Amino acid sequence: MSGSLRAAPRFGRAAGLCFLFSVLWLFQGCSALVSYSDRLVDANTGRSGFVTKPASLGGIVGFVAGIPFDVVALPVSYVVYQSQKDEEEEGLDPLSTLLFPSFVLWRAGILVIGTPLDALEFAFYRAWTSKPPPAPADLENDFEEREGDGGSMDGGGLGRADPLLQG
Repeated sequence: MSGSLRAAPRFGRAAGLCFLFSVLWLFQGCSALVSYSDRLVDANTGRSGFVTKPASLGGIVGFVAGIPFDVVALPVSYVVYQSQKDEEEEGLDPLSTLLFPSFVLWRAGILVIGTPLDALEFAFYRAWTSKPPPAPADLENDFEEREGDGGSMDGGGLGRADPLLQG
């Protein structure tokens, strides 16, 4: 009987590792996670304070929790910073290298708190109240109508090539 009780935690760890690896495989890199964490704390993305404020708080807690790891990792991160500095890379930021553990835990805090809240808000609010993005055919029609009317479509450096910019 005790053998079956020990199998449950092993299965739980194995299931957790499988879930972690499947999530990492799904994103296949950190850039998607970083951009998603940026969107979680930005109110201009259509997310309400229900998501952005707790996610920001999670980021702050994660950053503060990472400070002891920064101190412990300082000898290694300083060597990495010096080697990058010796290569004379343009725009080298010493804080992103020396405070790397805090930056990772900052993003992790945002994701851990913000992702479930974002899923809830999307399922119960944004999916029902948000206006869907216009179809590409509608954008093309708008572009042709403006061009035919002689309307101006100033788009900065792109000029008239970008139908998303409205004059």
